[in-house]
Amino acid sequence: MSAVSFRDVSKSFGDLHALENVSFDVSEGQIFGVVGTSGAGKSTLIRTVNGLEKPTSGAVEVLGVEPAALGSRGLRELRSNVSMVFQHYNLLTSRTVADNVGMPLVLAGVGKAEIQRRVRESLDVVGLSDRAGHYPRQLSGGQQQRVGIARALVTNPKILLCDEPTSALDPLTTAQILDLIVDINAQLGLTVIIITHQMDVVAKIADSVAVLEHGRLIEHGEVEEVFSHPRAPLTRKFVETVVPTRLPESVVADIVAGRAGTVIRMAYREDAARLLLTELSESFGVTVQLLHATEAPLRRTRVGNLVLGLDGERAVDAASWANEQDGLDVEVLS
Repeated sequence: MSAVSFRDVSKSFGDLHALENVSFDVSEGQIFGVVGTSGAGKSTLIRTVNGLEKPTSGAVEVLGVEPAALGSRGLRELRSNVSMVFQHYNLLTSRTVADNVGMPLVLAGVGKAEIQRRVRESLDVVGLSDRAGHYPRQLSGGQQQRVGIARALVTNPKILLCDEPTSALDPLTTAQILDLIVDINAQLGLTVIIITHQMDVVAKIADSVAVLEHGRLIEHGEVEEVFSHPRAPLTRKFVETVVPTRLPESVVADIVAGRAGTVIRMAYREDAARLLLTELSESFGVTVQLLHATEAPLRRTRVGNLVLGLDGERAVDAASWANEQDGLDVEVLS
């Protein structure tokens, strides 16, 4: 079932068209990545989910209701089920960690004892139970982001919106926060929508991805499929940052000089290429040169590229056979 559905969603700010006819679904329990360059419309899109923005046309349905059609009371109820994690934490410096985490419940009029219980639970989930009495200035950037995540979890939401949650963090802390988001998704069954301009973030944690360019949806699907077969030029550039396909100059020189034989580029998924070099050599009598290789782990599988030089009378037959195997896509380069 869909937790969120976008149907021909457009949003304009005067003459600026932030979104144009965007349509896709986010399934319940998924981690869904929305990726694009700055100004692509990512933040505007995510803000339609909790009703902070209303579409100019089209419709957004969230947990069976349309935020744009709700009054103030309905929006408050929806936002208890749709929480957001921000890029820059947005913590109150004069309040303790526990106070910051409990703030949504205070504003909702929840009783003190219940607030204390849920704050403890949320801090335990993010691994900060021992920091409840600290102030934000006493925490690292990664710990502050964990507080922000705990604050988002304290209302027991069904959907977690993450707006560039790691862009202000160093690589090691980024990996830790992403691991935490995956754990939260697995343990609590939350639907997570994460917007980012970093394709490696999508690769590490997402099940599905949508790519936006100038407010338009140019590609979407399961992460494995998009990484294996990026169709749009921008998507290919994003994937290139994770699974590079550009060949070193020394390899290019060998290909141009004819020293590599028949050259093929092979995109593979999971273990599809594990025994490939042996099978090509034994079945077709070709000599196989491994010219270049890249691989990237995704959340549930891995993808990679091999560039091989095939030398022998049946080199073309070998390339054709490889292209027919499950999990392999072959392109003859020369």
